[in-house]
Amino acid sequence: MSMKRLSSRRASRLNYVQPQICAQGLGDLIRSARLTDDRPLEEIAPLAGLTQPEWERIEAGQAPDTWEQILLIAAMLYLGRSWMPYLRDRWVGASRGPSPLNS
Repeated sequence: MSMKRLSSRRASRLNYVQPQICAQGLGDLIRSARLTDDRPLEEIAPLAGLTQPEWERIEAGQAPDTWEQILLIAAMLYLGRSWMPYLRDRWVGASRGPSPLNS
């Protein structure tokens, strides 16, 4: 089975989950990635164009408004492409917006 089919199947499963659960899952992923980084949040958040309270709200389950914010967070945490499907699926589920990637 192709990766594309697996990815779309996973995304469609998340469509049945409440947006808040997807937002919490997104925040949990971001928090777990940040905790593996040696830098303090005070240093990382501004690099992603966020204040520390804004970052903390995302980790607490408030999904960012735009996919670009997720990309900035991922870049500041040095997350590779392998993280993108997980972040994307949860962001789409939380925002119920169109998929930001064509995978």
